[in-house]
Amino acid sequence: MNKPLIRFLFLGDPRTDRRVKNFISFFHNCNYDVELIFATPGQRKSGEVFIEGVLARQLPLEQSGGVKMFLQYDLLLKDELRTVKWCDVLFACELYSLNAAANSKKERGAGKLFYDSRELYTELPSVTKTFLKKWYWKKWERKGLQQTDLVIVTAPDDADAVRKVHGFLPPNVLVRNLPKKEELKPNSYLRNLYAIPLEKKIFVYVGGLQQERGLEKMIDAISLMKEKAVFVIIGEGSSKEHLQLKCRELNLEGNIFFHPSIESGKVIEVLNSADVGVSLIEQNSKSYALALPSKVFEYMLAGLPVISSPLKQVKDLFNSTDGILFVDPYKSDELLSVCQRAIIMSSDIELKTKIYVDTYNHYTFDVDAVSLQNLLVSTFDTLNPAT
Repeated sequence: MNKPLIRFLFLGDPRTDRRVKNFISFFHNCNYDVELIFATPGQRKSGEVFIEGVLARQLPLEQSGGVKMFLQYDLLLKDELRTVKWCDVLFACELYSLNAAANSKKERGAGKLFYDSRELYTELPSVTKTFLKKWYWKKWERKGLQQTDLVIVTAPDDADAVRKVHGFLPPNVLVRNLPKKEELKPNSYLRNLYAIPLEKKIFVYVGGLQQERGLEKMIDAISLMKEKAVFVIIGEGSSKEHLQLKCRELNLEGNIFFHPSIESGKVIEVLNSADVGVSLIEQNSKSYALALPSKVFEYMLAGLPVISSPLKQVKDLFNSTDGILFVDPYKSDELLSVCQRAIIMSSDIELKTKIYVDTYNHYTFDVDAVSLQNLLVSTFDTLNPAT
């Protein structure tokens, strides 16, 4: 009996996307045949590469953003799926691959269609501000869901939120956007890289540099703690130049540092060299209000105390947990006070060890993925690998 084939579809760079790599590695290690088709915005090259030991086919995508990019990707993916061999599961890793996946299933009868609903897409700030965008993506997602056999959600409340948008929802399973288990390895990477004095604590943010992530508020707080702390911002995004300009205006070049994006497999190691993690997402949209940011779990797996905005699903998990401090990023006095408390907490070795151990045992991808594997075994019998 041949092993079932699972074909992943992804718009983005899978080499830096931890969630995609985690799923590919998980299924591969469970003895499934796994393939990946992907396109990275603005990268025209095509060909085959290996990611997590799996053959990946890259499609050439000339457009780097906007409607033209999504439409070009959709057409390229549809054409590609008409030429490749039949598979047991098409796995759309985000909304933008869902339409082509649903079309392929309808045309060729793919065994199952899985959809990783990693965002509440119709409620993202960039979508809700324009009625036409919201209508378009709602229609796109609804059409794809009609062909979907399993929806994977990243937070407990997300399934109900998607159901409310469309009035229905296929069977679903929760697999949060968590890091894999890693050993705690304290190091001085960031301190050495930026020549940060030992007396200053290192606050760190990792993720996209976009509006409504609380980064400007955190920069303002650091400007009042220049003798005690620095802030390292790790990532890229549309707000980077604006944030850098703000730092220059406040003369914070020696207290705010911008680090390039890091390969997903090295994030925890780099975070191990910081002291406090920052996740101040602003709740200006339903999607952000329901967020369960992966960075919170990354900081915790690195043994860092965390400063977080009071997002509902984060508070549901950690409201009574030592090591997480909640604060409204719009309340500057409270944010400053919480930062000072976090500085004290970051010197508590016993607390940091507890944060790490609790996260290692309960909040890693290895733990959550068991539910998906159990569902495959019990529900999709035809997909069970040969033994």
